[in-house]
Amino acid sequence: MHTTNFRSQSGAALVVSLLILLVMTVIGISSMQTTNLQEKMASNTREREQAFEAAESALRNAEAFLENNVAVTANFDTDGSDGLYDDSVQELWKTLSWTVGTDAREHSGYASTYSYGSQSPRYIIEHFGTADSTGDKYNLGGYGTGAGGGDVEMFRITVRGTGANGLSPVFLQSSYGKIL
Repeated sequence: MHTTNFRSQSGAALVVSLLILLVMTVIGISSMQTTNLQEKMASNTREREQAFEAAESALRNAEAFLENNVAVTANFDTDGSDGLYDDSVQELWKTLSWTVGTDAREHSGYASTYSYGSQSPRYIIEHFGTADSTGDKYNLGGYGTGAGGGDVEMFRITVRGTGANGLSPVFLQSSYGKIL
């Protein structure tokens, strides 16, 4: 029978295996932190894209509103109770409260495949004046046909869209001209 003397062993295998276990633990923890960071970045990117899509949809809706519903500029005033403002306040969009129930128009027809959270996209339209035209100098919508010109009413559309959690707003602006 063969007997082993345990007193002569120094425990090197135990120390080496514990060191390997420690290194593997550190690698595992750092990879989990990296994964969490990448997941947060992907979520922020998705949120930003949702907000951009909402704002872009509201911008198209505002342009359609101008094209189909605005025949005179008398509704554009300083209080903007209907989301229609005159040019009395410069950069109004920076100071306006964009929450629900304010003087921005709501684009309630926005349909998204995402779960939509805090608020529908909203927009304001500012009338900036008239670009005088002589003859057919500004031939909008009749390019090459020689059909009438006229004075062009100039508008600035500002829209605000948010993603599902409402923490990443996107603002878009567009200039729009229309012969009334």
